[in-house]
Amino acid sequence: MTDRVVVLLLGPPQAPAAPPGCDGALFAAAMAEDVFAVFGELEGIDEAIAFSDPAGAALAGSLAWPGTALVQLAAGSALPDLWRQVTERGYRQAAIVVADAPDLPALHVAKAFSALGSSAAAAAPAVNGGLVILAGRLPPPPGVAGADMDRPPPPGVRRTLPWHRLRRPGDLARLDPGLEGWEATRALLPAGSSPGPT
Repeated sequence: MTDRVVVLLLGPPQAPAAPPGCDGALFAAAMAEDVFAVFGELEGIDEAIAFSDPAGAALAGSLAWPGTALVQLAAGSALPDLWRQVTERGYRQAAIVVADAPDLPALHVAKAFSALGSSAAAAAPAVNGGLVILAGRLPPPPGVAGADMDRPPPPGVRRTLPWHRLRRPGDLARLDPGLEGWEATRALLPAGSSPGPT
């Protein structure tokens, strides 16, 4: 165990951004798989997957590597409960990453942790609303503990590199086919489709 953990926060079981003809649950699982694969590029950081429903539990179990912590969250208090649980596990820093940013570069997660060297909390805002990453020293400041990944960064939080999320079908155009990775999501895009660069 290290003193830092990066947590994949699973979202709704059905992805609203799924392209026409693609099952929403399959697309949500593919995006989560791609984000979790990014964690493997980070050194000296433990991985965890957080979920709050039975579908999330099944997906987390299918994605987890040996040693990955699975964190079940209380309904209705996802982030406060997640911060509490990672703090109780003895971590000193944590970064929460949404599951709908399949082409997220590992550099963005690393930058969020780096920002904690001089700030109590850091966030990578989503260019299309909400947050992609929220990181904090533990226990987190009150404003961070009650934050929402679908809202702007809380006041006083240091902003790091922005990225995008896939929250509706139009967001698929934000995917950059030139970036390596995100193979599971890429495989579900319609044949002949050509997402644009970020």
